[in-house]
Amino acid sequence: MQKGEYRMGKIADNKAAARRFVGVWGSESLETVDELAAPDLSVYYPTLGQPIHGAEAFKQLLIRIRSVFADAVVSSDDVIAEDDKVVVCWTMRATHANDLAMPIHVPATGKQITWTGITVYRFADDKIVEEYGQEDFLGVLGQLGAL
Repeated sequence: MQKGEYRMGKIADNKAAARRFVGVWGSESLETVDELAAPDLSVYYPTLGQPIHGAEAFKQLLIRIRSVFADAVVSSDDVIAEDDKVVVCWTMRATHANDLAMPIHVPATGKQITWTGITVYRFADDKIVEEYGQEDFLGVLGQLGAL
């Protein structure tokens, strides 16, 4: 398929899938990863240091994040798509319930945080195969008093 030949219906389907998938960072079921992502999913965020490879490894990361940031709710603030890519501007609201160990150690504060970012999802064969993101983690650290 040549660039620009993506069907409008496929783009709409991908946008809907990306809206759901960004929710796995919050309260969306981890089964959503199995449903929407390829088994060889790759996830890239500067905060992670190293890429995450594989849907199972990604679910383990999500479990760790959810243990630190309890009751997280992620909203899709803006969604833009073209061809096989979907960009989601998102906001997470959560409670810092347990110690944060990456990239620095921050003991649990119980504070409410608002975390924002932008993620690019790439689709192949109706599955998410790549997730690239940039987030305002420095802002989160500031809200936690870690700066």
